[in-house]
Amino acid sequence: MERIKQALTRAREEQNKRGNFTLAEVKEHPASTTTDLEYDYTQTKVVELNSKVLHKNRVLFDKDNDRANTAYKLLRTQVEQRMLAKGWNTLAVTSPSPGQGKSLTSINLAISLARSKHNSVLLVDLDLRRPSIHRYFGYEPENGVADCLSNDLPVSEILFNPGLERLVVAPGKQSVYNSSEILASPRMGSFVNELKNRYKSRYIIFDLPPVLATDDAMAFSPYVDATLLVIEDEVTTNDQLKQTLQMLEGTNIVGTVLNKAKSNSGNYYYYYN
Repeated sequence: MERIKQALTRAREEQNKRGNFTLAEVKEHPASTTTDLEYDYTQTKVVELNSKVLHKNRVLFDKDNDRANTAYKLLRTQVEQRMLAKGWNTLAVTSPSPGQGKSLTSINLAISLARSKHNSVLLVDLDLRRPSIHRYFGYEPENGVADCLSNDLPVSEILFNPGLERLVVAPGKQSVYNSSEILASPRMGSFVNELKNRYKSRYIIFDLPPVLATDDAMAFSPYVDATLLVIEDEVTTNDQLKQTLQMLEGTNIVGTVLNKAKSNSGNYYYYYN
């Protein structure tokens, strides 16, 4: 883990990033001045999920895993503070390489945000080549994001609510191999603008493909306010991290999650800015 910390420090110095934002600085989000948000899902499909499938896939829908839930609450508060300070509401989540936990981080962060009564969240699967969010939920959609982008299917036709108030998911379905062209297309811009205009008061989280696997994340970066980078302890190399940060240069990196970190404190991840 120490080598990753050192690499992040060097990368921040090279890019003249701002100072550290540590867990010690975390404060709970102040209560909203508005009433608790309530939503009517008469136009959004509500899906009854299997708790055993969610548990197997490490989706934190229950509160039995206190360590994991606490870790994601800390991450939620870090992200909230940074987003609120800038007036941002759209966040991309990506990683250097496949298998480092970006999709699960996207899901559990979205769940944690939605559990705050002053937040509502739209989670969008934009890993068009390898859509996986629906599988974590144990749900097989009839259509996905690619159908909205390629076949002009209305967004409302693909949305589902996984049984948690204030959380809506736009899943993927089939793989798309010209994904970077789609993500950089005018249709993509219209799609994102529709989401932003329809859900002005919501956080919108986009799960993107790994940066080093395809140019999708770079193609999509102009559409979002900020990016959260997920790296894996003892798997992500210094060279991969440096190359990823170079490729994301010019984007607003809200922070970095060190996933599967081994620590005496028992944390599931460490968060760096």
